Amino acid sequence: MSMESDSVSIELPGAGIRPWDQLLRDVRELEMGFDTRIAQYMQFVQPTSTQSPTTQQPSSGANKQKCTQLETELKTILGDLEAVISEMRETVQHQRGSARVLERHQSMFNDYTREFQRYQANVQSAMARAELLDGRSEESTDVTDRDRMVAERMRIDQAHTDIDMVLDNAFSVHRELTEQRSIIGGATARLVDVTERIPGINMLLGRIRSRKRKEKVVLACVIATCISILLLVLS
Repeated sequence: MSMESDSVSIELPGAGIRPWDQLLRDVRELEMGFDTRIAQYMQFVQPTSTQSPTTQQPSSGANKQKCTQLETELKTILGDLEAVISEMRETVQHQRGSARVLERHQSMFNDYTREFQRYQANVQSAMARAELLDGRSEESTDVTDRDRMVAERMRIDQAHTDIDMVLDNAFSVHRELTEQRSIIGGATARLVDVTERIPGINMLLGRIRSRKRKEKVVLACVIATCISILLLVLS
């Protein structure tokens, strides 16, 4: 598995609250960067007792340098991820984000932290063992299990991404409906205000309604008279 030396650190602004969509993009990028590097970091962990030709010995000069670099990058990603989640928490407190999305990313961050600490302890133990045995290791990595674990993680991350998209769409629709309700409420309030400020409009509307009622009464009287005359003629 090839090593990547470029950093995925996100440049965080010093002040202000960034848009929720930008925070989601940053947290997803950091999570993807963590997944890529933790999969590479796992190569230095040797949980089984069978020797594998693809096993990397962390005690060798080049591999030890790569292992240290990956460890530094993972720590940087976790630090940036914690900072972005803190921004997301502040945004949710201002009612401009989804608390459910924040809770899920916070849970994933906690899992990432525990996972990194576990692998870090295993790598350090493997390095100490390898140094004592002059670079020879008594254990190796099970490639099939590792690949299965990486594939499962990718499927879970894809599911999380789909859920984020659905929640983002729902949040956007809710926000648009709230804005439309505010616009309609404002228009109604302005109409009521105009009506109250111009009494002549109320008087005019009242006269129109009164005239309609009078016309209905006259029409009813005419119809009744015509029916009465018709009945007299027929009798």
